[in-house]
Amino acid sequence: LKNAEKRRGEKTTTVDFSPKAITTNELYGFVNMATREWKDGIISKVMRELGQIPDTHPKWIMLDGDLDANWIESMNSVMDDNRLLTLPSNERIPLKVHMKMIFEIRDLNYATPATATRAGIVCMSDVEGVQWRSYCTSWINKQEYPEEVKDQLRKMFEKYPPDALLWILKNAKILVP
Repeated sequence: LKNAEKRRGEKTTTVDFSPKAITTNELYGFVNMATREWKDGIISKVMRELGQIPDTHPKWIMLDGDLDANWIESMNSVMDDNRLLTLPSNERIPLKVHMKMIFEIRDLNYATPATATRAGIVCMSDVEGVQWRSYCTSWINKQEYPEEVKDQLRKMFEKYPPDALLWILKNAKILVP
């Protein structure tokens, strides 16, 4: 998506990380009880820095990984109409209009109704082979072949891969997820 924006001449800044790979304190920040000093977390630092960039080009904070009740509930104020991240230090960091949070998750098993209703959800199901078919279509469209050759390729991709992929799913052990 960022590359599509770039082709349109739109400069898009992205920051990508996995909130499940770090603690809640490392994500949001915390007060060091010994010194009473605030220590920024990744999300607070990133939101503040992106918000201070003077342009209005799109800025995306991409959170890649499964939802976890420990960190997602604190995002609800960012995802509602207030668009504010409220930190334990009582600082409020705005998510500006040109800034977006994108959650790349596998499912909504741990999302509360509050979280699910605030998020715009795009479901990419591979039940009917949507994903691999999209890759094939995209690849065929990029080729500089005559339309007759592209049509033949489309027919072959519809004829052979579904049965082969079904056989692999039923009979092979997937070693790499």
